[in-house]
Amino acid sequence: MRKFKVGITIEADTTETVKQVGNLIQNAVDKVEQEDIVKLLSKVAKNPTIVKTALRYI
Repeated sequence: MRKFKVGITIEADTTETVKQVGNLIQNAVDKVEQEDIVKLLSKVAKNPTIVKTALRYI
């Protein structure tokens, strides 16, 4: 499979937060199947409040 490098913009108060978010996104992309990532992020894009609901169960 080919690899692509993608730039994203993250708004945050500190560079540490940006690094943490970037690293966590990269780790998720590396460890979770692409189909599942696409499905999850599509749901979140349509309904961002689903994240707060999901966090209650984690």
